[in-house]
Amino acid sequence: MGIGGAGVSALARILAARGDEVSGCDTKSSDTTAELEDAGIRVELGHDPEHVLFQDLLVYSGAVKSSPELDAARAMGVKVLSRAEMLAELIAERDSIAVGGSAGKTTVTYMIGHILTEAGFDPTVLVGDGSSSRAGRSQWLVAEVDESDGSLVLHHPKRAIVTNIELDHTDHFAYVAAVRDLFAAFVAGLPADGLAVLCADDERAGSLESPARRITYGFGEHADYRCGEGRPFTIHHEGRELGRVNLRQPGRHNVLNATGAAAMALELGVSFSVLAGALERFPGAHRRLEFIGVYQGAAVYDDYGHHPTKVRATLQAARELRHRRLIVVFQPHRYSRLAALMHDFSRAFTGADKVLVLDVYSAGEDNPTGVQASDLADQLPNGIYVGDFQGARQALEGLVGPDDLLLLMGAGDIRKLGDELAQRV
Repeated sequence: MGIGGAGVSALARILAARGDEVSGCDTKSSDTTAELEDAGIRVELGHDPEHVLFQDLLVYSGAVKSSPELDAARAMGVKVLSRAEMLAELIAERDSIAVGGSAGKTTVTYMIGHILTEAGFDPTVLVGDGSSSRAGRSQWLVAEVDESDGSLVLHHPKRAIVTNIELDHTDHFAYVAAVRDLFAAFVAGLPADGLAVLCADDERAGSLESPARRITYGFGEHADYRCGEGRPFTIHHEGRELGRVNLRQPGRHNVLNATGAAAMALELGVSFSVLAGALERFPGAHRRLEFIGVYQGAAVYDDYGHHPTKVRATLQAARELRHRRLIVVFQPHRYSRLAALMHDFSRAFTGADKVLVLDVYSAGEDNPTGVQASDLADQLPNGIYVGDFQGARQALEGLVGPDDLLLLMGAGDIRKLGDELAQRV
C-alpha cells in the first residue's frame, strides 16, 4: 500500500526481482507507478479491501494510518508489516550496510551500492529516491534507513554509516536531542564485530559510541578518512594519500558524501582504483540537483531539498555550475517544518539571485500555528510569494532568460512544475 512512494516502491522492485508475486495500490497514478507496471507489477488505484484477497503479506507505507485493506488483512489473518518493518526483515537476513542521517543518506546509499556493484559484489541496493534501487543476487544489501518516525531502531545491520544529525521531522521530534538519542540507540545496537562509519565533521554524528569498530570521515584533520578541498579531491588515510577522485556532482557536501562511501568500500576491501573509477562514473541520485531540461534558454534543475541545511548546500553546489543568475522556486514541505525552522530557512537562500516561494505542501498536516509560505517570502530579501504553480509560471515567464539556472526545490509535487517548464524550450 502506498506503492508509489519512494520507500515502498523500492521494496516492491526488490521483492519482485527476487521472484515474489507483487501487486500494490496507491491513491493516484505517477511516473513511479507507471514504471512499476512496466516492470510487471500490478498497480490498482484507490483503496479496496478486496486488494488483500489471496495475499499472504501486506506491506504499507508509514504515511498510511488506516485503510480498508489494513482492516481486512488483520481480520483475515494476513501478515501485516509497515515499510520499515519489511525493510528491517531484509536487513536482518542479509550481509547488510545501513545508511542513515538527517541529510545525504540517499546519495551515500546509492554511491556505496554503485561502488560495490562495479567491484563485483552484486549487492541489493535500496535507495530512497524512487528510481535507483537494484536487486542483486548476492547476500550483500545496502539500504537507506529513515529516522523520521522513530523506526530507525528497528534495523539491526552489521555495518552502518551516519552522515549527520539535525533537527528535522518536527512533527515527530521536538528537540534535536531526541534525534541524537535515536541515532545513538541505532549505532549502539551494532554488533561488536560490525562497523560504524561516522562523519567527523558533524559533532553529533562523530561522537556516537558503538560496540562496533568506529571509523570517521570528513574534511577535518582528525578524520580517519580525510578528504581534501578542490576538484579532483584527494582522500587520505592515516596520514597517507590514497589517491584522487574526480566526482561529477558539484558541491562540497557531495565530496563529503563520496568520502563516506569510499571509507565503507575501502573497509570492505575494495581497492582505491576501483572505487575512484566507480565514483567518477556515478550518475547521481534522482532529484538531487538533477538536470531535467531547458526553459526559455535557462537550464532547469530539480532537487528534493526541503530542509535549510540541504537548501544551503544545494545552492552552493548550483553556484559551481555555469549560469548567469540562479533563480530558485521553492515549495516548503509541511507546516510543522516551516514553523519550527523559519529562522533557518530565512538565511538559507542567500546564494540565490531570486527566490519564488510556492504554497506549503502540507503532506496531509493540519496547520495549528497558522504559518504560511508568504511568511517565508517576506523574510527573504530576494524572495517573492507566488502561491500556486500558475503564479510561478507567470512570474517565470517574465523573469527567466538565456544562461540562467532555474532550480526547483521541495519534497512535494514541485517536480510536476519542472517537467512542464522543461518541455517549453
